[in-house]
Amino acid sequence: MSKAILYFEGVVTQSDLDVLGFWCWHEGCPDYGKKGSGNIILKERYGRNNIALLLCKTCGHCFSENRGTPFFDLNTSMEEVLRTIALLPEKGSIRGLARATGHDKNTICRWLDLVGNHCREVTDYYLNDLNMDRVQVDEIWSYIKKREEYQR
Repeated sequence: MSKAILYFEGVVTQSDLDVLGFWCWHEGCPDYGKKGSGNIILKERYGRNNIALLLCKTCGHCFSENRGTPFFDLNTSMEEVLRTIALLPEKGSIRGLARATGHDKNTICRWLDLVGNHCREVTDYYLNDLNMDRVQVDEIWSYIKKREEYQR
């Protein structure tokens, strides 16, 4: 893991952020889309969630560590959004989830929309040109569940 080095007013500090996993988002940059090039550095942290603002040394463009994720430009922490969304199957309804978490139902709906769109984009990217005759994934889950019950 490569630690991010932050230069601010002559003071050098380090962060636990692994900058090798990031790449420049500026399409005109020669390092666009290249992970681990050594061109990304931590410029600063901002907001109440302490989000990293990263800088491409090649082209000089800045971008958030959340860019390209459903958490980009949200005021709520990533942990809180994930915890709330994970409770949806447990509570069974958006109103019940809103009462249990204290978040507004419209906020929860917006989060679900963001996460759902992101999941669709990831699925469309990775699951294409599949030449299959039949797929029945629920059989795998049934087998795992039966094995767990059998071992008890």
